[in-house]
Amino acid sequence: MKWTHFLPASLAILLPLVPYSAHAEKNLILLGGGGEPKNMNTTIFDNTLTEMDKFLTNNKWKTVISFNGGHSQTDAMLTMRFNDAAVKTSFSQNNYNTIIKGYEQKIRNGEIKSGDQLMIMIDTHGAEKVSKDQSSTHEIAVGQAPATTSLNSLEGTPTVSLDTLRTLTELAKEKGIKLAIMDFSCHSGNTLSLANENTCVISSTGTKHFGYNTFSETFIQNMKAGKSLEDVFLNVRKETKDNSFPMISSAEGKAINQDFYPAITPYLFYYERDQRLDKMTDYLLSASTNAGVCQRKNQFDDLMNQLDSLRALNMLNANKSMPELERIKTLLVEYKTRQDRYINLVRSWGAPELNRRETFTGSAVVGKRKDTMTGNFSWKELVEGDFDTIIKNVSSAKLGTKDQMTQAQFQASIEMHTKARDKQREILARYPNLKGYKQKFSEALQDFQGTYAIANKIALEERKLYDNMYTNLKQEKKTSNPCRSFVL
Repeated sequence: MKWTHFLPASLAILLPLVPYSAHAEKNLILLGGGGEPKNMNTTIFDNTLTEMDKFLTNNKWKTVISFNGGHSQTDAMLTMRFNDAAVKTSFSQNNYNTIIKGYEQKIRNGEIKSGDQLMIMIDTHGAEKVSKDQSSTHEIAVGQAPATTSLNSLEGTPTVSLDTLRTLTELAKEKGIKLAIMDFSCHSGNTLSLANENTCVISSTGTKHFGYNTFSETFIQNMKAGKSLEDVFLNVRKETKDNSFPMISSAEGKAINQDFYPAITPYLFYYERDQRLDKMTDYLLSASTNAGVCQRKNQFDDLMNQLDSLRALNMLNANKSMPELERIKTLLVEYKTRQDRYINLVRSWGAPELNRRETFTGSAVVGKRKDTMTGNFSWKELVEGDFDTIIKNVSSAKLGTKDQMTQAQFQASIEMHTKARDKQREILARYPNLKGYKQKFSEALQDFQGTYAIANKIALEERKLYDNMYTNLKQEKKTSNPCRSFVL
């Protein structure tokens, strides 16, 4: 039995040469199993390994696997299965980069040639892309994660950016290679930015939402010889029962993603007590700002107009009636009303102002020594700050030293924190409800317990609408795309 769990030192050994052949070859890279806690024996992605092993038993693809970050039972699965894989190794930053660079070289030197197929399947935890992030895709987890890591940010978890696949997509396009990137991680809609006329990208969810590992399992189960990736995607998406928003990089998929996804995004969110999982609270605070209120109204109006247009189109085409349209509209109005109650309450407290920032500077001269201290605080930090205690402690420390430079530093700190305290008092005089706002937020959010259920009902109706919209667009465009031409 071949076992290559540990990465060989030589890239030539890691990615052995493949003899040239005249027929098109199928290549598969399976990456994942990262971001799971250290104290577990298995990962939530183990079923992906089981399903992929079944697929490869009946379909001969040249396979490289980089999976898991040190979970014993998952390691055992890799040991017992995938006997024909050229490489089986753990999922780490170094192994990931080595494998991707190796395939870039394979394309450059002609080992993978025009007409060949290369599928990269990623099944791991994925981070939400933050606004200040300069990448076009997002970060995915490799290795093990702290037990307390946020599933939104993956803070503290080793990650790699999928921007590193950009060179591979450009080479595949240049050489006429059919490339598919399947990102089944959370927030994987970001990866569609890698798509081009030779690269099909499929994600298990949108840019703002969690994904669910059942999508990857079901997708592999539906991968049959002769089917296109587009066919598999549409079949699996239609049957997906969770609150995700799977995406595909075809022209039809991109049109729906651009017009429909932003508007429906808030109504697939739900409240979680566990802050590592909760998206609702941050969204509602953002929607409480003046700009957020306007954007929310415009997106909701657009969403309703799109639903009305879809109904008109079906009536024009003499299609069957669409009861799901009325059901989803009723659910959306119900959920929006529930969210609006909270948003209006937050606005009445002045809570949207919590994102504002203030800068304070304190200066002091003691003898021949001078020091300046500057502090930048959000209103949230100002409201929560105990500046009286800070000033008291720094004043006491100042009395305990005779060093003029240290005294100047302490006095500058006192001056700066005194200005911050004065601003705190001004804010609370203007917005008295912000005092103890944390407790008020917690109490108000009780109304959002159980919101997964209504968000899930919306998601299930959305599946039917998406299928209908995609079919209509497909009939209009009648154009090929790399997801349709990538045949298993």
